[in-house]
Amino acid sequence: MSSDASFTSWHCRGSEVRGNHDDGSRPLHDPSGAPISDVKVALTGPASRSARTEGGRAVFENLPRGAYKFRFERDGFAPLEREVDGRGSRPINVKVVLAPAGSSPPPLGPVAPLPPSPLAIDARSVVLDLPAFIEKNYVGRAAGKSTPIACAAGASSTLIQINEPISGHTHPGADEFVYVIAGQGGLTLGDRTELLNAGVFVLVPRGVAHAFWNAGDEPAR
Repeated sequence: MSSDASFTSWHCRGSEVRGNHDDGSRPLHDPSGAPISDVKVALTGPASRSARTEGGRAVFENLPRGAYKFRFERDGFAPLEREVDGRGSRPINVKVVLAPAGSSPPPLGPVAPLPPSPLAIDARSVVLDLPAFIEKNYVGRAAGKSTPIACAAGASSTLIQINEPISGHTHPGADEFVYVIAGQGGLTLGDRTELLNAGVFVLVPRGVAHAFWNAGDEPAR
């Protein structure tokens, strides 16, 4: 028994459905050329019939026109169904291949990665005269003042001016970068204490408690 069987074409007319072959000279056969016999062909639709192929052929006669479903079955092969619309006067060719029972489709090849999506840009460019910005937003004698400078997805910059201490707090979802522009002060970072002067840079990791205070006569920024 071959690993597959090819029912080359089935013709459907208004009054008959006939199993045939491509060139009219050979019966239905497997790839080695041997006829495929004893295939059960069940026909359902406006009329229901069944037959078994003999020498690779089966014929259904005297059928009313309409839509039909063929079911092909043979031991050792997976069943297969085909639908045929028998409303026209010309034959309709239907190619049929029976696969061995229990066979599985070939494994899929590797899937190419999707091209990277362009990053969405939701920020505007900022060019800032910082001394003028500080003068415009000067804290005066208030305890403190926070003024947004710029922001983008996942990050923001803020001018912080303090006269009074900022109590201990944490940022669980973001790291904090601090650059001292002017003044004197101090920082408690976890269990560390650091003095802050103009030009000092600090990185506060997310989740780490920290606090600031002013140690001079002018606001620390």
